Amino acid sequence: MSDAGHALDHPEAAGYALRALDPDDAARFEEHLSSCEQCQAQVAEFTLVAESLALAAPAAEPPAGLGLKVVAAVQDAVAAESAPVVPAAATTAAKADRRNGAAARVRRWWQFRWASPLYAAVAAAAVTAAVFTGSLLIHSSPALAATISLRAQPGFSGSGSATARAAQGGFQINLTVSNLPVPGPGQFYECWYAGPGNRPGHLELVTAGTFTVNNSGSHTFSMWSAADPAVFKIMQITLEQPGDASQHGKVILSGIART
Repeated sequence: MSDAGHALDHPEAAGYALRALDPDDAARFEEHLSSCEQCQAQVAEFTLVAESLALAAPAAEPPAGLGLKVVAAVQDAVAAESAPVVPAAATTAAKADRRNGAAARVRRWWQFRWASPLYAAVAAAAVTAAVFTGSLLIHSSPALAATISLRAQPGFSGSGSATARAAQGGFQINLTVSNLPVPGPGQFYECWYAGPGNRPGHLELVTAGTFTVNNSGSHTFSMWSAADPAVFKIMQITLEQPGDASQHGKVILSGIART
């Protein structure tokens, strides 16, 4: 299936990244997310979109009846281009009919919008993308430097995906993980970039940050790193606990950056 077709089949990705899904829908989507690399990549991309919403203009409540007025104005303008000259009384009646029809269509649209969760999810994704596109007119998006698909190592479970984007001073990393074991008291996950010379007894690592997961073992978040994924190509996820800054836990997830 094409990426576009897959996105239509799973519009929850946008709502999940925005944390707008209800708990039951989020749990069902997380089950799918754990084994779907396409949705993992979409969630990672939408996370960047969600973070960019802070750059958008503040929300404002539109005046009452604005939707009906816009529809009526557009219809009047179109009709004026082609309508023959008719008496004023007939013109007034025609406008009233059009406005009544517009009101009925708007009511039907809102009834359908709230009655259809699938349509609501698609609409949310479309609005989010539109807002993000508008913000790009002022703020250009960091260039994509690498994508990483993370797989569980032998004896462990879970999966993940990440994108690294070149930004001033380093790289912005958007990471999504699924189905990881919930850390015990005092434990946390740590993300690492491993260099070409990394091996047991001779570590060549740069930490990209620490994180925890929710009760389903999932999380989406952003980190920053100065490590260039074109050089430090391997991303590793380990389970650590407080101590010195070295890597002590076993590698649970690992993946190679595609630049």
